[in-house]
Amino acid sequence: MEALRYLSLISQVGFTIVTPILLCTFAGIKLEERFNFPFTMIFILLGVASGCVSGFRLIINAIKRMDEKKEEINPQEQESSFVLPKKESRIFKNKNE
Repeated sequence: MEALRYLSLISQVGFTIVTPILLCTFAGIKLEERFNFPFTMIFILLGVASGCVSGFRLIINAIKRMDEKKEEINPQEQESSFVLPKKESRIFKNKNE
């Protein structure tokens, strides 16, 4: 189940990055044909920047949602997972003995 979530996230990031690049490229080509000015490269760079920012935001939001779900499921287990179990020391004996 977890693998499907990651696969879905990866494909969503891919579409989020590629779509603005393709749309901006198409718009740049159409503007270049109409006005005879090299708009294509400008719009490709704009699409790349927009796609990268959108992909970054998508990943950050997905990570936040995953962390929130983990905290909702078992908040006590996460807190105690970093605490080492207490063992009796073989070197320092208990003073009460």
